Amino acid sequence: MRPATVMSAKSLAHLHAVVVVEELRRCGVEVFCVSPGARAIPLILALEDQPAVVTKLFNDERSAAFWAQGAAKGGRLPCLVCTSGTAAANYLPAVIEAALAGTPLLVLTTDRPFELHYAKANQTLPQRDLFSPFAQAAFDIPAPEQRLFLHALLADLDQAVFEMQRTARPVHLNIAYRKPFVEETFTVATLPPEEVDELTHWSARSTPYCAYVQPRSRLAPSDTQRLVDRITPADNVACVAGPLAPTSSTAAIHTLATHLGAPLLADINSGLRCDGQHAPVLALYNLYLRGAVSRLPPVDLVLYFGDRIVSEPLREYLAAHRTEFILCSPYPLRQDAIENEFIYPTMKVWSDPCTFAAELLPALPARRPTALARALATYESAAQQRLGTLLDTHAAAPLAEGRVLYEVFQHIHDDSAVFLSASLIFREADYFVPCLRQTLRVGANRGATGIDGVLSSGIGFGEGLHKPCTVLIGDQALLHDLNALALVAGASMPVYIIVMNNYSGAIFHFFDLGATGERLRNPHPWSFRGVAENFHLPYVCPSSTASFVTAYQEAQTQQQSTLFEIVVDGEASVRLFQAASTAGNSAYGE
Repeated sequence: MRPATVMSAKSLAHLHAVVVVEELRRCGVEVFCVSPGARAIPLILALEDQPAVVTKLFNDERSAAFWAQGAAKGGRLPCLVCTSGTAAANYLPAVIEAALAGTPLLVLTTDRPFELHYAKANQTLPQRDLFSPFAQAAFDIPAPEQRLFLHALLADLDQAVFEMQRTARPVHLNIAYRKPFVEETFTVATLPPEEVDELTHWSARSTPYCAYVQPRSRLAPSDTQRLVDRITPADNVACVAGPLAPTSSTAAIHTLATHLGAPLLADINSGLRCDGQHAPVLALYNLYLRGAVSRLPPVDLVLYFGDRIVSEPLREYLAAHRTEFILCSPYPLRQDAIENEFIYPTMKVWSDPCTFAAELLPALPARRPTALARALATYESAAQQRLGTLLDTHAAAPLAEGRVLYEVFQHIHDDSAVFLSASLIFREADYFVPCLRQTLRVGANRGATGIDGVLSSGIGFGEGLHKPCTVLIGDQALLHDLNALALVAGASMPVYIIVMNNYSGAIFHFFDLGATGERLRNPHPWSFRGVAENFHLPYVCPSSTASFVTAYQEAQTQQQSTLFEIVVDGEASVRLFQAASTAGNSAYGE
């Protein structure tokens, strides 16, 4: 902290904001996502004097919030900053996603002072509980008057960041500022002498005012023994990996499954299909489980890691074996609903799944591959051979969503990121993406699973990881988030936007509802060529699978952000997905 910055503050509000920005930086906040507005002027002035953090400007608070939670999923620690009033309300959808996905996010809203509340002042509304119940904590910090109350201010900021990190959920800082924001007669010397001394002492430091230490919890020996007593007698253990944090190391889950001789069935957002490990993983189970279930050895115990799977065939398979079911997840509450049905855990371990697997490993005896693992490996091998036929992947094949998704994962560069849109796209990826040689980070908004903010989130995800990012998105989702295209020009890494345009909500072709189905699909006539031109983005609309692959590889080689518009038949894409589901009803691979 440069003492000159404190001593040259332009007002008490500016000084207060300088302290806020610097203390948050000391606590690990790396990037401030600012949607400028008048009430945020003190913070904007403070950020201009703070070269040690990144300040990103956003026109739209909703897009800013989704970018920030995407960046947090990629491992960065962002702080949102906006003015008072309805500006703050635009953060709510992304705050909900972050809360349900277990993503840390600091939300700083500026507010009017108390005398303007309940008086119908402009841009003034009750903001303290604006994000309840989705914010883990809310700190209401009043406008400074004559002094900072430095101890209380710093202690609150440190606690807010700790709560965010401890719970991996959003925390809300609501900070009021009173005009004037620039005051010619203000000097730090106008503060009480004891506070000047305290401020000088704090300015000379470089560490947080109160540094929190969070011990890492481990399984108690008695709990480890309970788990060993349940797992050891089981002849056929099935390991299942749902969505895992994209920044986590998954090696321990691979190792544990191999150690137990157990099959490992991996959701597309587990990262296990493309993490560079050589242990076998089952990725194409959607193509055979329904037909194979009656022919497979029964499951005696399920070890489940992470969040909710998306696969309906896998859910049915797990539900068919109402047996011992141990679920490990960092999410502390229930997470057993898959679509409109359930899985049935008999024990839940509240822990990081990868840490849990590493702790469990030395306590369990090693086994050879079980009969269940061998049988499922046979089905997986047959599914890999049939996948190309099912997708009709020859170069002249017409474009279809599942086929394009498969080609993206086949041709994406190593050490890249992928962000998958709800609602049909990540289901198709779960069906059609096999295990890969590349090491990829796969993200999605799987907390609330909405289609809003997908592109903003994907751009933030790539920047959080500092990797080129391919965003796979539907036309309806992109229409929700068009202004996110403005973020591409300022992105630090290339962004490859692949929009599947079926001119409607194709997922509603699954419902046979006649004219009502047409209204649900909400068809539109728009292409995205003009939008790409408006935002000065290179645009490609390929006519075949081969031309798409060529253009996609070229964009990656040149590291040129590009919008690819894939015009597809929505009904045909749904038929392909249904054909894959039907294929799963026949037990090929025997």
